Amino acid sequence: MTKIHPLLNGIDAIGVPSCGLPSRRGLFSQIFEQIRSNWISNRAEDRWPSQSNWVLRIAPEFTQHPTKYLEKQLQKNIAILLQDEGWGNDVPTASGLVNDRGRQMNIDLAHRISDGFEFIELKLESNTPYEAALQILRYGAVYLLYRLEPELATRFKGNQMMNAKRIVLEVLAPDSYYANVDTDLPSLEKELDRQVARFAEEQVPGLSFSFRFMVFNADFRFKPGMNCDLICKAVRGRRSPFWRSKDDGNQITT
Repeated sequence: MTKIHPLLNGIDAIGVPSCGLPSRRGLFSQIFEQIRSNWISNRAEDRWPSQSNWVLRIAPEFTQHPTKYLEKQLQKNIAILLQDEGWGNDVPTASGLVNDRGRQMNIDLAHRISDGFEFIELKLESNTPYEAALQILRYGAVYLLYRLEPELATRFKGNQMMNAKRIVLEVLAPDSYYANVDTDLPSLEKELDRQVARFAEEQVPGLSFSFRFMVFNADFRFKPGMNCDLICKAVRGRRSPFWRSKDDGNQITT
């Protein structure tokens, strides 16, 4: 049985009932409050988070396999190939944040943009779009914990991510990932974006927070060992899954 990180105790119970509700109002604030409560309950005396948390990095090591670990392989490929464009991967968020029962909580991909960062949950087939959204919302809540808790904010006052003016929470996947789901994804995206934006506006003046679903450019299918240029093109050309252009390949702007 997979152990749950202490910060995430009770989070699944918040997310599951919301899946069937049309509004899902208060979902993000509930996630934040539960994570904050978990942090308070699981802190160890004289134990503080590592300064390696929330630092853009390249974690390049991976095992190439034709059918296994595909998301991890793609994640590593994106960071390595696009590191000169501000991309990184496996970004630590909670090392040392709680007692020694804590496991890694690393963001799949991070991308530096002009006034902040994009935090990205990468998916190929695992989970559902709703579950993927919950996963990246958790990282958004942990991020805000660092911004809002005075002890954490003081210790990370020189951290570039903690000084960002804009944070984008994103689920990135192929087109097929969003097909045949029983959730109204455009409405879900709109509601979650509204929630995170309002929470940040009220709690951290000057910080813009947003949420979105995104897809790689048309017809991208990852295969280990594939042409590197195709991976770069797929990432640079990512777009909303709810919008189609005539050429189906416009690049997003950041």
